[in-house]
Amino acid sequence: MSTKEIKIDNGDGKVIVVDMRGYILTVASSLMTKKGIKETSLKDIAKEAGISKGTLYYYYSAKEDIIYDIAESNLSEITDELLHFVKESSGNVDVKEILKTLFEKILASDTRGRLHLYLLNDVSTNEALKEKFFKMYASWRKVLAESLDRILPQQGNNQSLATVILALIDGLQIQKFCGCDDASVDDIINILVP
Repeated sequence: MSTKEIKIDNGDGKVIVVDMRGYILTVASSLMTKKGIKETSLKDIAKEAGISKGTLYYYYSAKEDIIYDIAESNLSEITDELLHFVKESSGNVDVKEILKTLFEKILASDTRGRLHLYLLNDVSTNEALKEKFFKMYASWRKVLAESLDRILPQQGNNQSLATVILALIDGLQIQKFCGCDDASVDDIINILVP
């Protein structure tokens, strides 16, 4: 991410300094939640952010890149929380509680889910996005497997378990998006970790 900062008048005469990329992502996320992903254009984002289209294009030349960065930011936040939870638990951690927290955090955000599904849809036709997504999934799988290794060292096949968990999360997001979100997270976790 760029470290360029901008000054913005927040409306009460005070000027605040923000990271431009972060500001664009916040505005875009809010706008996409209100209008929908497909209905939100780069022009809409620039207007809502109070910047020129040229400024927006300097940071993001494609809407998919904005969506990817929003999704990556959200999932990085969840990953960081998971790692912090595992480290703070220092061996006294219940794997079912960690998995429940992970599933619930990811599935709770409609915006995150929609953005994720939008990205998955575009992966088949966008090679650059496919490459980014591949790296992102590899990173999530690694972090999740390493976390599982800390709390389930005897399991032995935590790389595969991490892959299954990520696939389940994607599948549950699709079901939720389609209105079929009646699956019990607790039941799923009990099947994964008896």
